[in-house]
Amino acid sequence: MDYKEIIKKIKKKELKNVNLFYGTENYIIDNIVKIIKKDLIIDDFEALNYQSLEGEQATVDNIINACETLPFMGDCRLVIVKNMELFLGKRKSISEEEEKRIIKYFSNIPSTTYLVFTSMEGVDKRKKIFKEIKKYGEIGEFNKLVGSDLYKWVEKHFKEKGKKIELKNIRMLLEGIGYEEKNSPKTLRDVENEINKIVGYIGTNQVVNRKDIEALSPKTLENNIFILVDCLGTGKIKEALSILNDMVLQGEPIVRITHMIIRQFRYIYQVKLMLNKGYTNMAIGPKLGIQSFVVSKYVKQSKEFTLKRLKEILDELANTDKAIKSGKMEPKLAVEIFIVGSRS
Repeated sequence: MDYKEIIKKIKKKELKNVNLFYGTENYIIDNIVKIIKKDLIIDDFEALNYQSLEGEQATVDNIINACETLPFMGDCRLVIVKNMELFLGKRKSISEEEEKRIIKYFSNIPSTTYLVFTSMEGVDKRKKIFKEIKKYGEIGEFNKLVGSDLYKWVEKHFKEKGKKIELKNIRMLLEGIGYEEKNSPKTLRDVENEINKIVGYIGTNQVVNRKDIEALSPKTLENNIFILVDCLGTGKIKEALSILNDMVLQGEPIVRITHMIIRQFRYIYQVKLMLNKGYTNMAIGPKLGIQSFVVSKYVKQSKEFTLKRLKEILDELANTDKAIKSGKMEPKLAVEIFIVGSRS
C-alpha cells in the first residue's frame, strides 16, 4: 500500500489497529506518523495517550503494556514502535516465545489502541510477524518517489508556499540535489530543505525560474561530471579543467572523479551504439537501467562524438586510471592531461 492510500484511510477513519510502515524514504514514514498522531491524539493529552518505543525499550512486555493502557480524556491511544529487530532477518534480544506472544496479541489488541511499527530498513517478508500484521492490519512500504508522483510532490510543496514552478525546472532542481540518482542517500527531507531555501531566496516573486535554482541548488558529483563531459564535447577545455579543480577543492577524491568520468563515457558509448541499432530513447532506458530523462542527456552528449572517438576515449581513460592506481602519475595531473587531449 502506498502513502496516498494510507493517508486516504486515515482521513476516512479506516486505519487498522495494527500497522507496519517501512522503507528507505523515512520522510514519508515520519510524515504519516505525524498525520496519524494529529488525527487521533488531542494535543493537550499527548503525554497520556501517545507513546514511542525504540531500542531497548521496545520489549514485548513494554509494547503490550503500552497498548493495554486505556486512553485518558480522549478516544484513542497511539503506540509507535521504531526499528524493532523482529522484522529483520535475525533475532537477537527477543526470544521465539516472545515473538509468538506479540503475534498472538494482534488479534486481541483493544479497539481504542493503534499500534504502529516503523522500520527505516527493509523487512523480511517471510517472517511470521509480517504475515500476521498483513492479516490483521495494514502494511505500507515507502521508498523513494519516482516519476509523476515525485514531480507532483515538489509542485505541491511550492504551491503550498504560494509559488509556481515548471516541470523542466523541477527536473533541474532534482538533478542538482541528486535525489533520483541510484543509491543516493538523499530523501524528501533534503528536497524539502532545498524548496524552503528557494522560497526564501525569491521572496515575493511567485514563479521559480532556472536562475533561482542555479543560484541555490547544490551541484552533486554526478551533475558536475555531466557538465564536465558537456564541456569536453564542445571543446571548452578551460571550463572542464575549472570544474575538475572545483570538485577537488570540494574534497572529491580523484579516483572517484575518474571512475565517474569513465562511467559517463561508457554510458554515452552504449547509448550511441543502441541508437545506431535503431533503439528509441524509451527503449534504451530499461536496457541500461537508467531513467528516460537521463537517457536524453546521454543522447545529446553522444552527438558530440563519433563511435570511433568514444572508443578511443574509453581506452585513454583506462590508461589514465591505470597510471593513477599504479602510482606512475600524480592523480590530478593524469586527469588534466586526459582532459586537455580529449578533443584531439
